[in-house]
Amino acid sequence: MTDAQHLFDLARTQFNSITADVERHFDLVASQLKEWIPSDPTSIVRAAPKRLPPPTTYQLVTRWMDKNRALTAAAVAFALTGSVGAGMYLRSRKVHKKRRARKSANGARTEVVILGGAVSSPLASALALDLERRGFVVYVVASSAEEEHYIRSLSRSDLLPLPLTLGDSFTAQEQMGRFRELLRRDHFAFEGSEPHQLDFRGLVLVPDTAAVPTGNVQDMSSEEWSDALNAKVLNTITTTQLFLPTLIGYGARVLLLTPSITPALQPPGHAVESTVYSALNAFATTLAAEMREQISGVTVSQFKLGNLDIPSQTAKLRREGQQQSRLKATPLRKLHDSVFDVLAARNPSRTWRVGRGSLTYHVIGAIAPASVVEWMLGLGKRRAQANEVDHEGVASSQGSIEWEKLEQADSAEA
Repeated sequence: MTDAQHLFDLARTQFNSITADVERHFDLVASQLKEWIPSDPTSIVRAAPKRLPPPTTYQLVTRWMDKNRALTAAAVAFALTGSVGAGMYLRSRKVHKKRRARKSANGARTEVVILGGAVSSPLASALALDLERRGFVVYVVASSAEEEHYIRSLSRSDLLPLPLTLGDSFTAQEQMGRFRELLRRDHFAFEGSEPHQLDFRGLVLVPDTAAVPTGNVQDMSSEEWSDALNAKVLNTITTTQLFLPTLIGYGARVLLLTPSITPALQPPGHAVESTVYSALNAFATTLAAEMREQISGVTVSQFKLGNLDIPSQTAKLRREGQQQSRLKATPLRKLHDSVFDVLAARNPSRTWRVGRGSLTYHVIGAIAPASVVEWMLGLGKRRAQANEVDHEGVASSQGSIEWEKLEQADSAEA
């Protein structure tokens, strides 16, 4: 063997050894990669990290409040104090708000209010005087000479009687014609002043539903029912009918004042008052619906009155020595302010509740069982006392009968 052949064999042996080592190395690397690489190649690609959404305003505020607790507490305390103070200020401003009727450029009164119903009742008299003091020209419907005399005796220049014969439709129409002419013609505050016209603001109805007969239904005569319904219901409806064309022409208001405590509870012995209230309530509701349907501009507001402190009536009760209620009544000023607000508002509310107990007794009468209402009125106690009296009367009558039998037997033996 030559030297060249020997070198060639040596080189081939070294190459084969190196090749075998490389193959073993690649086999080892391949086996390790096979163990490391998962079966699903797509899992090697990592998902991009999700970016959190920007914090909301609420989260920013809560984070800031959590970091600045002392400042937050001070701000909350200031806000509460300020809101309470602002509420008290607005309420006092509303209470002490000057409510005055509008006047003409020369200072003359221009707004007219008609008051109908119980002329001499304390509520109607106080309301008429208050409306006159607030700057209205107040006409009170008077159906008799006594009522005209009473209105003139109040000695107010702008508180005048308006004669209206409700029982005679022909005469009443003539009287209404004169009233409409009074509104249409020019008026002069003084000689040489510019003329002005009157503006009809509203009709205030105050039926005297308090002066109604009380008693059991079986004891009430048909005449008493007829008088009460005619005086309280029919006169109110007739007065409204007579003024209705004028009310529509001026877009005025209709105000109906009725009590609400007794009709809400409907106690025994007050059937007439409850019936009168129900009739007036139905009339006001229907009239309001008709005015809305006709788009007449006339609004109907019903005042459901609770316990009001009428000064003249309270003084009379004190003179008579009658016991006053423990609960303080609502001042009459609140009713006067509410009536003015309805007359001056552009779109007043349909129902107004004025006076202590108006809403409370309405809720009680609507949802409470009859037994609870009777317990509140003390009817169960009265019924028990009446039963005791009846039992005592029966026992005494039976004793007297037995005594008479003994006397008859003694006389027979004698």
